[in-house]
Amino acid sequence: MGVVIKTFQTPLGCYVYDRSSNMIIRVEEDDYPAFQKLENGKEDDETAVLLVKYREQGICRENVLEKIEHPATQTLSYHLEHRVQKITLQLTQNCNLRCDYCAYSGKYNQRTHNSGRMSLDTVKKSIDYAIEHSDGVENLNIGFYGGEPLLEFENLKNAVEYVDEKYHGRKVNYSITTNGTIMSDEIVKFLMEHDFSVLISLDGPKELHNKNRVFANGEGSFDKIMQNLRYVKDNYPIFFEKISFNTVVPPGSDYQCIDHFFSANDIIEDNQLSKTTVSEFNLKDAISYDDRYFVTYKYQSLKILMAALGFYSKKKISKLFSTDFVEIQRFYDHLGKMTVCASCAHPGGPCIPGARRPMVDIDGNIFPCERVSERSDAMRIGHVNAGCDTDKVDRLLNIGKLTEQECKKCWNFAHCGLCASAADDGKALVKEKKLFFCDSSKRGTLNTMRSLCLLHEYHYDFEGDFFNEEDRIVSGTEK
Repeated sequence: MGVVIKTFQTPLGCYVYDRSSNMIIRVEEDDYPAFQKLENGKEDDETAVLLVKYREQGICRENVLEKIEHPATQTLSYHLEHRVQKITLQLTQNCNLRCDYCAYSGKYNQRTHNSGRMSLDTVKKSIDYAIEHSDGVENLNIGFYGGEPLLEFENLKNAVEYVDEKYHGRKVNYSITTNGTIMSDEIVKFLMEHDFSVLISLDGPKELHNKNRVFANGEGSFDKIMQNLRYVKDNYPIFFEKISFNTVVPPGSDYQCIDHFFSANDIIEDNQLSKTTVSEFNLKDAISYDDRYFVTYKYQSLKILMAALGFYSKKKISKLFSTDFVEIQRFYDHLGKMTVCASCAHPGGPCIPGARRPMVDIDGNIFPCERVSERSDAMRIGHVNAGCDTDKVDRLLNIGKLTEQECKKCWNFAHCGLCASAADDGKALVKEKKLFFCDSSKRGTLNTMRSLCLLHEYHYDFEGDFFNEEDRIVSGTEK
């Protein structure tokens, strides 16, 4: 079946990513053209000699992958019955905002905002389900989601009190995603007393935030959020320190303006920040980010690498990008592991649907997570009254079977980040839809590998703050 590799270069070196060993190999410049032949499936006397040389080091082995199957397939029932790690309760499908890019804005193949709410009976059954199916994990997280979950604060309180009364002694922690517009003394004290993790959506300065995040009457929400944040910080400073923020960067956004806001704002300058782009999954009309977005992204990524090498102050790194190095660390930590040298394996990407972070909607239906379409029958995997449908979960878990022939020979196999949501067209799981997202996944992996190799070339200390294990970028001539 040949070898599965990916060749790439940096300004200072030639490299090959070898799927069989999950290693990045720095190769001699004279060998690089032969590796390119192998990458394209062309074998001759030159490549045969090359393979003998490198296989002596345990790399560039023959592709033996014959079957796509997720390693958790055989233990799936156990995970669904005993290892639910987090459950998210959709307390309401209503929201006091009408954000332009919201999954429920009408621009997605998804439901739209309505007055639907989860009954107290369904809340209790959802909690019972989570507790009964999580005895194999030490801590269970219960998350609250919407819509805007704080519109249903009484139900949220009832849920927590139900856990305290019925499951006293069980280790449960709580989280909530909110737009930050509803923050009374009663709410803040309750969240603080029960040690909630709070994620607030905030998109930057007033003019940018209000462009997309508006109340139902069209009024911008920025002033109300900042008023609430100032009050919480002044009166509950310890609790405020634990609040984190997420900013959505839609097409056409001014990164520099957003970054300046989060770096200089006296209220939230020290809080944790994450960023996301507008989701393309289940979107009715295609969106595209302009050249300014990609140029800015590359520039900020370069500054991160420069800071890691000591050529640039870490304090000057954009707060929006400060967590990007975590992805480089994660990738590095997995090199040499997750090798693809068996006859049966599955691409990276899928978690275990129904166990990792299932969401329960207002009617008690169970979905893999809060990010999938609730209108898709393929994503509706069960109900709190009956549990999960193992066959449906199996299909989502083994989404690689949908593109089996392509996956068998894909160099990005171990680092693919695509789960079943990438294949969902709102009605069924579609091979062509999943393949559409493959190129972007490969580009992301290739960019990460180039960054790693650049750091290696400039003698970055992989044993330092970010990397703690042995070096996994090796010279092709080492033995």
